[in-house]
Amino acid sequence: MRYCMEYLKTANVNLIKDMGMIPYKLYKLYGYDSKVATYSYGEYPYLENEVKGLKIDFINRKFKSLSLDGVSYLRKNAKDIDVLQIFHCTLSSVAYANTYKFYNPKGKIYLKLDCSHKLVERIMQLGAVELKILNLFLNKIDLISVEQEELYHKLKKLLKQQEHKFINIPNGIDYDYINSLGLTYDFSEKENIILSVARIGAEEKNVPMLLEAFAKITNIDKSGWKLHLVGAIEEGFNLYIEDYYQRYPHLKDIVIFKGEITDRKTLYDEYRKAKIFSLTSEFESFGIAFIEAAAFGDVVVSTDVGIAKEIVQGENGELVATKDTEGLSKALEKAIFNSNLESISQKTYDICKEKFDWNKIVANLHEHINSL
Repeated sequence: MRYCMEYLKTANVNLIKDMGMIPYKLYKLYGYDSKVATYSYGEYPYLENEVKGLKIDFINRKFKSLSLDGVSYLRKNAKDIDVLQIFHCTLSSVAYANTYKFYNPKGKIYLKLDCSHKLVERIMQLGAVELKILNLFLNKIDLISVEQEELYHKLKKLLKQQEHKFINIPNGIDYDYINSLGLTYDFSEKENIILSVARIGAEEKNVPMLLEAFAKITNIDKSGWKLHLVGAIEEGFNLYIEDYYQRYPHLKDIVIFKGEITDRKTLYDEYRKAKIFSLTSEFESFGIAFIEAAAFGDVVVSTDVGIAKEIVQGENGELVATKDTEGLSKALEKAIFNSNLESISQKTYDICKEKFDWNKIVANLHEHINSL
């Protein structure tokens, strides 16, 4: 099976996300002849180890246009591609789909919708003509996947003409890679750490909500717990941090900004050591950090965004409304002093292992591709 993922913005870091992991796992597990078609963005060291065996085609920036350069590539290569994977409902995707089907009518197109509730809202607002244009595009698609279960069901109801094409394919975690690093889940090795991984200071991440909630926890400085924040600090946010420490001087040694961590083993070790993971975003299309945290049994106490509700099921974590600082503080305090935290952690780990293992996810995708 000759498989091509065409996304012209694919940099090295994207190779360990869905852009690279899906074609890589299809190659690794099922022998696909997989490649990525993209502009070049410097070096791609992940090709040597993390996704070894995955091929890459660098597209010429002849027109300096995602649509035109992508179309030019497909005009030359469509007949040598059995399955084309594209992303999003964009002008570029429409151009790719039409070009590919023109030059290879028997070829199959897999559209991965990396979407949020905003796509559902946008479709609901479409007029008759706009909806007809959308249907013309989607009718050329053979398989459409949605990451979140809730959105999967909503989109099937909204797009009746294509409801038989929809499948639920989330993003995942590569347990094979984790095992190769020698990192394993063991609650006994965890420390009293609440971890957050985000762009520190980015408005949509709302890190101040987490910082203020942590400060409100009763006697937090005497509890033995620490808050670790991993991520690049946005310009100007250092002023907030200085003010925070002035207001809460007793927290200076337990609220620790660790900066951006690019080494995957070091980052995964942060997840491995933490007992609780908290993300206070106001918006996430998926939130891959939730999966990374759950893969190491971190109990999720978060705003209700992205994939969080598929990890937090029943009593194994808590979700609060965006901007509900008081609610988050109470939820964190409840988790910190929960005598059953180990069993809650184990349930979180088990849910992640069952639902978000790349091997299982791609096995499902492979089955659907074979049925086309």
